[in-house]
Amino acid sequence: MTHRHAYALLFVVALIWAGNFPLAKLGLGELGPLTLAALRALIAAPLLVLASRLLEGPLPPLARRDLTAVIVLAVTGFVGNSALWYTGMWFTTPANAGILGAAAPVVVALAAAAWLRERLSTVNLVGITLTMAAVILTIAQGSFEVLLTLSANRGDVIILVSQMLWVAYTLYTRANRSTFSPLQMLAGAHVVAAGLLLPLALLERPWRGLAGASWVAVVVVLYSALLGTPAHIAFYQAVRTVGPGRAAVFTNLIPFLVLGLSWLMVGEPIRWYHWVGACAVIAGVALTTKRPVPPHSPLPSEERAG
Repeated sequence: MTHRHAYALLFVVALIWAGNFPLAKLGLGELGPLTLAALRALIAAPLLVLASRLLEGPLPPLARRDLTAVIVLAVTGFVGNSALWYTGMWFTTPANAGILGAAAPVVVALAAAAWLRERLSTVNLVGITLTMAAVILTIAQGSFEVLLTLSANRGDVIILVSQMLWVAYTLYTRANRSTFSPLQMLAGAHVVAAGLLLPLALLERPWRGLAGASWVAVVVVLYSALLGTPAHIAFYQAVRTVGPGRAAVFTNLIPFLVLGLSWLMVGEPIRWYHWVGACAVIAGVALTTKRPVPPHSPLPSEERAG
């Protein structure tokens, strides 16, 4: 894959992920959050298993560490995070959810620094403060009255909780010692998630919503399952070509793409605090994840000259 192709792919991935926010809001008008999460996993699971088998062959012998990793990733990422994310989206707006979701890398960076006992720089602390301010501004909807009365939208709070589970998913993805490839892990986690989400979705009596579902609901489900999930694989492939630093530029576009798509697709009014919050959270993420430049080391020519 060339750099040009990787950059184009990263932009498409960012657009797909951003489209999930307004589309989920449309789908929730007809189907419940647990139903949407379950249908996404049910459709994606067999396709991921088939892709894993065709591209990488049969699974290696299943060890306890592999099974543990698959279950933990399924529970944190595709049961807890997805179900809570759809539930939060039910009560809040796509624009708010897009800005709050963009703050997740800051929490990942904080957790990783605590785990590795790394010292945060002044720049990192400024980034954390800026991100917190963006989150508070978004939850308060730009109003001090909302902030002082603690009358935050319940959907915003649920979205934040779902992001905590995504942080756990991300950190465990890096730390687990499974011998499975990323594709095999993703396929296994979706199989487990489908088995867990299906009985939970029955509590919403999905047959009622599905019986009268319009083409919009069908598009939402197929979009999330057939595009949203494979986009993760495409993203990692592009990162291998251009590196995580350059790929982060495209993920930083997501809050702004969410704002534009929310206005275009669901007619959501975009307020001043949305733009300020989006700019502040992206700047905060950039500063929080910035690492100090290593001390200068002599170039080969300098070594020869000395």
